[in-house]
Amino acid sequence: MPQLDKHALYELDILEHVEKDSRLNNRLVAQKLGVSIKLAHEILKRMVHKGLLHVKVVHSRRWDYFLTPTGLTAKARLTLEFLDFSMHFYREARRRSSQVCRDLAESGVQEVAFLGSGDLAEIAYLGIQQWGLRLAAVYDEHADGKRRFMNIVVRPLAAVSEAAGGAIIICAYDATMPMRKGYLPEGLERSPGMRWVFE
Repeated sequence: MPQLDKHALYELDILEHVEKDSRLNNRLVAQKLGVSIKLAHEILKRMVHKGLLHVKVVHSRRWDYFLTPTGLTAKARLTLEFLDFSMHFYREARRRSSQVCRDLAESGVQEVAFLGSGDLAEIAYLGIQQWGLRLAAVYDEHADGKRRFMNIVVRPLAAVSEAAGGAIIICAYDATMPMRKGYLPEGLERSPGMRWVFE
């Protein structure tokens, strides 16, 4: 199975940024990657040490970063690895979500809810259609009362407890480990009706 660790994803994000804009600093990297400033500094330092980036110090508060030939090669390699992982993720998600929907349909379930409304939910929706299930509700941490998924208003995660008795397919995932088993967004507890695509 293709693997792409989070440090490789960090490097790919930075290389893509530097290709478009040479201005970069620890604070911007930390914000972009969702990491601490200290970790952002270490990542940049490591990338310079590996020869992926060249630094030009404009003055004490401005450093410009440029891709080196090694950096361009690494970006191309990481992009291919990311695409390979994405294709594998899609195939596995499609196969496993279809199996979850089949199991639910064969056990007599007719309606399901999704926890998550992103790309994994879109893949799982194909299984719902394939096995004749009806999507009754969608819950997501990014619900704002206006957002819709397949013409269903996306409700906040706090509303999941109301649907605790029904079947809920977990379509949320940890972006740093998309195929991690048993993932739940922070603050939610497992309930008997929950079914994971990756379990």
